Amino acid sequence: MIPPADMRRLEQLFYQAAQLGGDERAAFVSRIRESEPELGIELEALLEADAREGTFMGAPVVDAALDAIADTIHEVQPGRMLGRYTVVSPIGKGGMGEVFLAEDSQLGRKVALKLLPGRFTDSEDRLRRFVQEAKAASALNHPNIITIHEIGDADGTHFIATEFIEGRTLRGHLARGKLAASEALDIATQVAGAIEAAHKAGIVHRDIKPENIMIRRDGYAKVLDFGLAKLAQAQPAADASVDSHFSTAIMNSTKPGMVIGTPRYMSPEQARGLVTDSRTDIFSLGVVIYEMIAGRAPFSGDTSLDVAAAIIGSEPDPLSEVAPGVPSGLERIVGKAMRKDRRDRYQSMHELLADLKDLRDELAIGERREKMEKGRIPAEQPPSRGRKSRMRLVLVAVGLVFAVSAGVAVVLPYLRPPAPPATEAVAAPERSIRYSIEVQKYRNGKPYLEPIRLRDDINFEKDYRLRLYIGSSQSGYLYLLNEGPELDSGKPSYIVMFPTTANGSAFLDANRQVGIPEPEWFQFDGQSGTEKIWLVWADREVAELEALKAFSNEKDKGFVSDAGKRAGVDAFLEANTPTATTVERNETTAEATVRARGDILVHIIRLSHR
Repeated sequence: MIPPADMRRLEQLFYQAAQLGGDERAAFVSRIRESEPELGIELEALLEADAREGTFMGAPVVDAALDAIADTIHEVQPGRMLGRYTVVSPIGKGGMGEVFLAEDSQLGRKVALKLLPGRFTDSEDRLRRFVQEAKAASALNHPNIITIHEIGDADGTHFIATEFIEGRTLRGHLARGKLAASEALDIATQVAGAIEAAHKAGIVHRDIKPENIMIRRDGYAKVLDFGLAKLAQAQPAADASVDSHFSTAIMNSTKPGMVIGTPRYMSPEQARGLVTDSRTDIFSLGVVIYEMIAGRAPFSGDTSLDVAAAIIGSEPDPLSEVAPGVPSGLERIVGKAMRKDRRDRYQSMHELLADLKDLRDELAIGERREKMEKGRIPAEQPPSRGRKSRMRLVLVAVGLVFAVSAGVAVVLPYLRPPAPPATEAVAAPERSIRYSIEVQKYRNGKPYLEPIRLRDDINFEKDYRLRLYIGSSQSGYLYLLNEGPELDSGKPSYIVMFPTTANGSAFLDANRQVGIPEPEWFQFDGQSGTEKIWLVWADREVAELEALKAFSNEKDKGFVSDAGKRAGVDAFLEANTPTATTVERNETTAEATVRARGDILVHIIRLSHR
């Protein structure tokens, strides 16, 4: 057996010989066998296996041998310095490199270092893919995508320094068993939002799986590993119908895990070696959602080839059979995402994300109605997940800091005396309001990267700040209230967000857009949870809400301390029943427009922060 000290030598010899051809290679091997007989024998075996690449056995044999060499060498030890980073301990290993926990000596923070194995530096293609991974991820400014700090090279060791995520992979999370529909929807919505951002940037991930999704301790999801990302607008192969990068995917799959794109989560076109596009990520996410709900993947087999054959030609068991009680809407969404023919799937991640959000909001409304029918939950019960146990909100510029969210819209008709009988039905006037959220990431107290504009909700971290933009083609009166935790009376608390004493009137002219807050960004406090914002858009002043703006002063900081005023808000909101609305999302302007019939439109905005 070759001593570990000679493993690195064997690896170097293999890559030297692999670049030679014909007689030159034979002469090279002959020289090695004469000078280093044992290494020469192993080298010859590796080269023979490599020569069989293109068969079902060749590539896995070589990969397995090189993996064994890499495992034996394990050059990076705790305490080693790579640039300004001190290696602390190994975290994990993937097909494109090992990952270590490290300490940033300049900023005093933990980071994750992903290292490219030494054997890859001799391969221009693998080195290019490694760098592409970092560039692809670092170009995406999204809170559900891992943050890239640096791409580096220290003494020939190539690495990517990323944020260190304290938590576990979705795979580890699923080890406890299947997830409830609400939790699966929460994770799926976060992941879909991240992948949608990647697709907008022209990047297809191509390896969506539980191992590449980290779940922080607070439930926040992060998408990792863009090592298989392909720029969607890259130059096509000579045969545009075949993905050269995937042409050996099935060949390599006789060894579990040794494929480009993990077998159980590959799309049918991936498994067939065809050119992939953004719809392959849609299929893979559908598989992940299925597994979260069912507790097992939809496709299985004794070998990777068997799994690929099932993906191409078999239909999974209906989700309702393996997970009784699953919402029918979720089964429909997963089924559409996993259609064999990509033309029959969702055609964009945006479409899938919209359906996930709609279903999540529909379930939330159902829960709210059920609670209203049964009566308010007693105050001594613990708050549900995602709801803040207490509220610490301070107004930036006028003392208010709060969190906002975009979510399900409801319309509450304004109560008024019944109108006299009419001979003909007259349609109620339509009111509409549009809004978007601009998010600015901060690092070390300073803005970092360009702000991003949203028309829908995402999850935010505490170092993200935001501003809400609201406008309408109509004139009217705008009110925003942040609903907080229940008080001792069992009623919710409220923070007035708009209007305030600083801007005075709630009246908004037609085609005027307001930024809330106008002079600063909102920032989140240190607690996690889901904030609920009541957006009221009326054709006249609402007396119950007009009375609240007096609390937006330095002393009260927007908190409505008067019990009588809060009772008036409760009566105004709870005395009405939600009615139908339409929500239009503009991809170009990144705005959401809510429309409904009536004199008053009320839109509930929800946004989670971690």
